[in-house]
Amino acid sequence: MIRPTESKSIEPSAGASGAPPSLLYPGESRRVLRELETPAVKVEEMAYAPGLCVARHSHNTSNFIYIIAGTHWSGHGRGGDTCVPRTVRFLPAGEPHENYFPVGCRCLHIELRQPILNLAAAHGRTICPSGGLAWPSALALGARLYREFRRKDDVSPLDIEAVILQLMLSNGEDAPPRRGFIPTWLLRTREMLREQDHTRLTLAELSGSVGRHPVQISRQFHHHFGCTISEYLRRVRIARAQSLLSCRGMQVAEIALACGFSDQSHFTTAFRRLTGMPPHRYRLRISGKPSARDSSLHL
Repeated sequence: MIRPTESKSIEPSAGASGAPPSLLYPGESRRVLRELETPAVKVEEMAYAPGLCVARHSHNTSNFIYIIAGTHWSGHGRGGDTCVPRTVRFLPAGEPHENYFPVGCRCLHIELRQPILNLAAAHGRTICPSGGLAWPSALALGARLYREFRRKDDVSPLDIEAVILQLMLSNGEDAPPRRGFIPTWLLRTREMLREQDHTRLTLAELSGSVGRHPVQISRQFHHHFGCTISEYLRRVRIARAQSLLSCRGMQVAEIALACGFSDQSHFTTAFRRLTGMPPHRYRLRISGKPSARDSSLHL
């Protein structure tokens, strides 16, 4: 789950430079603003202090970096690059690199763990070399990844892992699926997602159930249905909630739990985002009893 955190400095392990961790990121020069962690990936939004110079080091895991704001420089085995906002970069495990942050910078740091590496390998592709991802759709995928990360709900990891898998492909592109024909397995996928008991399926479980690679599921679902898997799950939950709100016997907090939300606050936020109003106001509208705010608009 996503855990908003108080800003904190973090201590990386010593890298190729052999420098003590405290010398790489002294004091509050790097802070974790929020994080998400699954068995497959660890995602952290990080803030880097202006003027920070990070000595040459390496990581034990492969990583993607999405630059949110602020330009910085990164040197690696294939040279050096200026890293600008809204671009995605890849750093293989063990790659020596160094960084310079002339201005304050925020980045999304994505650590790739073995389960997602295994899923990518099953697709028969290789991870790209170090440096920026040049293919056009990488920009859109990076922005989509960051939007899902900011959502802070329990279905976000589905789409986050799907986007990361697409970024891991060697060329980032597959032949577009045929329009006008929806494969049977994709229809079965949608039915599984519609069932309340399956709203917390992982990508790996969904892939195993329909016999398709997660990247293929994610791409074709978006192509044929016009939304991501996580967006569809949110719509299904809100549609179910709207139906239950018409029943006066259930409290809003009970409806929230019945529809898969962690609590009433989470439910209210998601409901307002999709419908433009909180659940209490929606219930008043469908009952034919406008709220005081609605009535005041006609005065």
